[in-house]
Amino acid sequence: MTKQDICALVALAASSNPTMQSKDPAPIVAAWSLMLADLDPVVAKAAVIKVCRESDYFPSVARIVAAAEELDPRNEKLPTAAEAWEEVEKLIIQFGPYRAPQYSCDTVRRAVRAIGWLQLCCSESPAADRAHFLKLYESMRSKHKEQKEIEQVMKIAGVGDLIRSLAGSTQVAD
Repeated sequence: MTKQDICALVALAASSNPTMQSKDPAPIVAAWSLMLADLDPVVAKAAVIKVCRESDYFPSVARIVAAAEELDPRNEKLPTAAEAWEEVEKLIIQFGPYRAPQYSCDTVRRAVRAIGWLQLCCSESPAADRAHFLKLYESMRSKHKEQKEIEQVMKIAGVGDLIRSLAGSTQVAD
């Protein structure tokens, strides 16, 4: 995003919050220029509008990023734990224990694999397997989201380039 895009977002957010209208926007523009740099300008504007409509307070970077992630159609939308379990139940009926199903995402596949497809299909304790799956899947889903956020933050901060360059300089020549 350009600085002009950021200034427009700050102006939009400030105009919706009377307490911010008399404050100097320069520190906010500087912070948002760094912390929202990776967002698409159209998605960022939609996110600011969404957050301003839902809150009486000036939007935080965290709320804008969360709204942008939710609104951006290009982002991978992992199913909730309940949706993932519903998918697994349908696949058990459709494929049974002897055929390999196709999952909607890698996180569902990994959670099923951790428990075992055969175990899930032939379970004598489906309630326990369901509880185990839900807990395991939610943990994997949270970890996936956390990892994506870390990658984005490192990219914005330029740390990813630094780490790659350091890793490249430590390789031993043949």
